[in-house]
Amino acid sequence: MIMTRIDAKKAAEFLRENDNYLILMHASPDGDTLGSGSALCLALQRLGKRAKAVCPDNIPHRFDYLFEGIDKTDFEYENVVCVDVADTKLLGEMKSVGDTAKLVIDHHATHREYAELAFVEPESAAACELVYEVVKELGAELDGTLAGCLYTGIATDTGCFKYTNVTPRTHIIAAELIEKGADFAQINYALFVEKTRGRIMLEQKALNSVQFFADGKIAVLTVPLALVNGIPDIDEDDIGALASIPREISGVEVGICVKERKEGVFKASLRTSVRVDAAEIAQRFGGGGHARAAGCSFEGITLEKSVETIVSACLEAVEKLK
Repeated sequence: MIMTRIDAKKAAEFLRENDNYLILMHASPDGDTLGSGSALCLALQRLGKRAKAVCPDNIPHRFDYLFEGIDKTDFEYENVVCVDVADTKLLGEMKSVGDTAKLVIDHHATHREYAELAFVEPESAAACELVYEVVKELGAELDGTLAGCLYTGIATDTGCFKYTNVTPRTHIIAAELIEKGADFAQINYALFVEKTRGRIMLEQKALNSVQFFADGKIAVLTVPLALVNGIPDIDEDDIGALASIPREISGVEVGICVKERKEGVFKASLRTSVRVDAAEIAQRFGGGGHARAAGCSFEGITLEKSVETIVSACLEAVEKLK
């Protein structure tokens, strides 16, 4: 397939000229894919289009507010649109559906070409920045509800505006979203402050697993199934949030979180300083992501071997810093 790179204006033209949209969000969903999907779905419905946003995995309850204003009426879709999906393998059981995508809106540097039309800008901090541009081009009403969806994605992928991917444009867009009524205080509290008792127990137990390598420049946290299964009131979102903890430790250049998704299947999440390219490391194992945050998977090996493999690659990267 020959993919055509387009801008927000062309993306909006496609969306205006067609109808019956299935908007796909990636598995193990985060606020950016959910914010992008809900915002685009809501905008299209306001223009009289039929649209539905679907995720292959359960959506964490703390994001329920994103879909409250969306019409859930079912229909037969004609056009598939992917948001914040760098590769259709990130769609899990819906990969084959994603492979038929007419349009993708994404901001990953490791984006794999798969859709007919691609609005892809790796320099954007979040896919929601790009969806914001499309919504503006569509002329859909940007009220507090829609603005809240977009703000959620931007806040998520910038770590509440503390990551190095933040640009002046990021703040300008966020400012307009707040002006339009995005409840930024409540959103930020839900995303970055509030935790369930289960989440606290999970963090407590996971912290006991932290290991250090390369004189403290690499920190690894492991999350086996046995640990997760023994804690009530947690979901994938709680587990995913552990990925940021190792990098928060003073002196750490590479933070790694290796979690067991199911028996024999492990996901390694990387968070790095500006001196180490996380995406470059993840790509060595078929993964991808961003320069400061990326991930990859291992199958058919043990948790210990997964840790050994990813740490070895990270050691090579850290050695180059000397």
